[in-house]
Amino acid sequence: MKQTVNLKSIIVIAFLFTTTLFFAQSNNDIVKQVQGLLEENYIFLDKAKETNAHLNQLIKKGYFENKEPLDFATSLTKELRKITKDKHLRFSAPNRDRTSKNKENSFTNYLSRYRSPMLRGFQLMDSNIGYIDLAFFGGAEIHLAKIDVAMKAMEAADAIIIDMRRNTGGSPTTVNYLSSYFFSEKLLLNTIYSRANDHSEEMWVTDVKGVKRPKVPVYILTSQSTFSGAEDFSYTMQSRGRATVIGEITGGGAHPTRGFPLDKGYTIGIPFARTINPVTKTNWEGVGVQPDIKIPAKNAKEKAKELALIKSKEYKDSMFKPLEKALLTLEKEKITKEKEDKITKQFEVLVKSNMLDEGGINSLGYAYIQQKKTTVASTIFKVNTILFPDSANTWDSLAESYLELNNKEKAIKYYNKAIKMDPEGDTGSNAKRMLKSIK
Repeated sequence: MKQTVNLKSIIVIAFLFTTTLFFAQSNNDIVKQVQGLLEENYIFLDKAKETNAHLNQLIKKGYFENKEPLDFATSLTKELRKITKDKHLRFSAPNRDRTSKNKENSFTNYLSRYRSPMLRGFQLMDSNIGYIDLAFFGGAEIHLAKIDVAMKAMEAADAIIIDMRRNTGGSPTTVNYLSSYFFSEKLLLNTIYSRANDHSEEMWVTDVKGVKRPKVPVYILTSQSTFSGAEDFSYTMQSRGRATVIGEITGGGAHPTRGFPLDKGYTIGIPFARTINPVTKTNWEGVGVQPDIKIPAKNAKEKAKELALIKSKEYKDSMFKPLEKALLTLEKEKITKEKEDKITKQFEVLVKSNMLDEGGINSLGYAYIQQKKTTVASTIFKVNTILFPDSANTWDSLAESYLELNNKEKAIKYYNKAIKMDPEGDTGSNAKRMLKSIK
């Protein structure tokens, strides 16, 4: 019994000793740790030193003493920003002091599927105007895949609206990936300079898994809440003349940030690098992205749709008018090899721009057959076999056009080719029936 009492006494003493050590460290000690990290890592050394001098004055006055964790975190963050004006610089209280009072669903709150998604939604609206709503830029492979999914849906769009009004930033890599969808050239989009290791990282246009849209009109919606990586995307696209920014001046945070753990569970996010745009030679820190069209954020989407309606028609016309004109010439003049080659190149441009595919070209050819313009239709079908030579359907359609022109020899030749390519499929079966009818 005596041993048990002694053991309990030892446990109590140990607990009190540990607790005393934990709480013995004052808020001022934590501030000293912050000062060391700030001078070592903050992107501007002169600002770090000036801020530390300011904090020393506050320590002497006992400003941080006896403050509760949340009050301490709020106060220190405010004082850190007084000199730097840097909205990325943030001192945070321990997690236990930041947890929500609502304990319901506390387990599922840890699961990513129940958090706000990066991609709030995307759709193809009226008049082939695309719309993408992004909440943030996640830094994992799955987030790049989500960008691909959204941009896949935008392949048919003649103008794209990208909503950054509620986007507070994220991974520079993902920002660069989305930006790369709108450039075909290997351009330098940004340079990120880090003072701590005196290193510069260049962010170039990268390869993407989807179809690039280097000419499609783009509109970016912004608000006062648009921040960090969302500003990076907006600023980059605007500076390169690839987007019209509509809405409000953004938050003004251009510095990539790194988190550092501190004693007693506190953390601090310190901007350790700065973004340098190769066009402007500067960034949006402290001033925000200046919209091309400055209007209240709530009205930005409707304004973008209004402008996109006009530009999407111009874009569509710029892509299709040259081909339409060339095909009109074929209706009136003799078809030559030179003209066929020119038309093939025009179709090829449209295919590479994702404005046309095999099915679209095929439909166009049959539209000309219905108009009794079979010679033009035959040329279109021939182009389809050049651009999509492995498709049995293109050869079947070409054969049909020659049959309409009473050129049975070529019709038989291309029907046989379609059968060889798709002997058991629907296209092959149709070609067999047509051959029987010819014979």
